[in-house]
Amino acid sequence: MNTDLLFSSQPVFETGRLLLRKLECSDAEDFFDFSRDPMLTEHVRWDYHHSIEDARAFLNSLDCHFQTGHSFNWGIVDKAAGKVIGRICLFGFDEDHDRAEMGYAVSRTYWNRGIATEASRALIKYGFMELGLNRIEARCNEANFGSEKVMQNLGMTFEGLIREQLKIRNEYKNQKLYSILRREFLSELNQE
Repeated sequence: MNTDLLFSSQPVFETGRLLLRKLECSDAEDFFDFSRDPMLTEHVRWDYHHSIEDARAFLNSLDCHFQTGHSFNWGIVDKAAGKVIGRICLFGFDEDHDRAEMGYAVSRTYWNRGIATEASRALIKYGFMELGLNRIEARCNEANFGSEKVMQNLGMTFEGLIREQLKIRNEYKNQKLYSILRREFLSELNQE
């Protein structure tokens, strides 16, 4: 696994409709626009933001995670609108086993448009082709059917239910675990 590439500078990715780039403090207004939605954060570890200051503080914390190598977050930018509409990340790196986890959150305004799938495909490709990962995992709450659909659309395999794995707002939640392996991804790429 070649994490030196990731730790040295965070790359920018471009897809048909999206730009994935490092989140900056100047993105606070766009970030607040979607992160203040309680429906968006119903299934994630972080609470919805009550103010633009909450969004700024959250963005600052993401930069600290980047500096320490804990997680790498990209803003999902709608190229047509020119605004940040979501976030995608790689975290939980296991260099001994060439493995990492990914997560994503997209503005509810953009749900059911394939945005999370499009952004995730770019990040998965980078993880396998550039970082040398062998396995990328993703998890979602048992009741988060939208996120589960994204994982299925990515060709990920359901591995099982992790019982009461997270405590979200004082309630234990079951998590569904999905993964994709480099050889599966490459096989899918060759079929396109």
